[in-house]
Amino acid sequence: MSTLRNINVWEKMDKWFLVLYLILVVMGFSTVYSAGIGEAPESIFSWSTDHGKQFYWILISFFMGFVILLLEGSFIRNMSYIVYGVVLLMLITVLFMPEIKGAHSWFKIGSFTIQPAEFAKVAAALAVARYLSQTGVKIENFSTKRNVFLLLVVPMALIVLEPDPGTGLVFLSFIFVMYREGLSGNILIMGLFALIIGVLSIYVASFETVEVNNQHYYEVVHADEELFAKMQEKYGSSAMDELYSKTIFSSQEIPEVARPANFFSNNYWFAIVLLLFSGVGFILVRTFVLPRYRKKYYPTLIWGTLFSVLFILSINWAYDNVFQDRHRTRFQIQFGLKEDRLGDGYNIYQALSAIGSGELMGKGYLDGTLSNNKYKHVPEQSTDFIFCSWAEERGFVGSLVLVVVYTFFLLRAIIIAERQRSIFTRIFAYCVASILFFHFMINLGMVIGLAPVIGIPLPFFSKGGSAILGFSALVFILLRLDAERKDVLR
Repeated sequence: MSTLRNINVWEKMDKWFLVLYLILVVMGFSTVYSAGIGEAPESIFSWSTDHGKQFYWILISFFMGFVILLLEGSFIRNMSYIVYGVVLLMLITVLFMPEIKGAHSWFKIGSFTIQPAEFAKVAAALAVARYLSQTGVKIENFSTKRNVFLLLVVPMALIVLEPDPGTGLVFLSFIFVMYREGLSGNILIMGLFALIIGVLSIYVASFETVEVNNQHYYEVVHADEELFAKMQEKYGSSAMDELYSKTIFSSQEIPEVARPANFFSNNYWFAIVLLLFSGVGFILVRTFVLPRYRKKYYPTLIWGTLFSVLFILSINWAYDNVFQDRHRTRFQIQFGLKEDRLGDGYNIYQALSAIGSGELMGKGYLDGTLSNNKYKHVPEQSTDFIFCSWAEERGFVGSLVLVVVYTFFLLRAIIIAERQRSIFTRIFAYCVASILFFHFMINLGMVIGLAPVIGIPLPFFSKGGSAILGFSALVFILLRLDAERKDVLR
């Protein structure tokens, strides 16, 4: 223990990882400042501005990081379950807090708001690393998979209930950690299969919702003969069956409706077809596989079929009962089922125009004309769509630089993971890399139209005190644990 206390953290710290973190923070803050300015530049010390708040949260993150570096790795490991328990309690409590922006996701203390979901990622990473590093725990065992699943699904479910499905999806990134620790590649194949099923199920639900609303809008308009004649003259007969799809009326003019409670969704047929394919699979196994080998195929078929059917039914239910109108509309826009350039599709269309306007070299720092508070062309340009501000001012070259810096940062985290003798530190390092990669991949995909807009921030860039604290905690905990890599074996 005395040896660990005498460790010079600064000498043993991974300087490259720290420098890349600081570069990303500086790049992020400069973008928040640029996106947040109005007619004239404002002081970075002003709490009344977005960049002022972000500046102070960054300072708090640095102070938190300094405190973390003073802790011993053994203390961090021993506190893992306690941190996890405290965060779970916060996630349960926040469900009873007043609604902010349509969700019970924040604790409001004066002018401060704290989002516990951001800390849940840190807590889950610590808890998973702590559990899997215990002596005798093997990823091959069913009990191990079950326990890790429970460690992840409990906070994930609580976050989805807020509702914040975007943050909840981040917990899927832990599959990469499990794979590195020995999870069968078959599980990844099953995960890919589940992703395909999920996308198809959401598409079916989206298609049906669009069809139901097209019919609803037609009936509402047809009930008013004068309005019907006016719309038919203006848009033509062919458009009368697509009043909802073409967003000819807003949801304020004619409220949207969900699929009826007794609606027999095609997702049910989807589940039935999977059951039939499973039955064919049983017949094929029984016909062509020797009896002594059949036992290893039957459980896979049974559990795979059961999971697939339940997954389809769960998504079909969640589409109407968990996702909000804005989420459903974004899915419809993503699948090309609905046009809404002035409504829920406004963000993505404006974001694409801002990114494209940056061209090769960009317009120059503070010279953006679309993605700042002065013109307010891109909504949420300081949070989920902050990449627009960076791309507009730095262009394609600057965007490429950002991707390269992030790539080196993630690769450095993996290098740190692979040089560990401590199982706990290795697993935690992979958790950090996986969480950051998932955020980076989904956020950029979301901004350029390759993924639905689900509210996932860009690490170290997007405005938000809880986010910068959570991401910084992941980085500094990893730096502290890595400093002991030659002195700790587990």
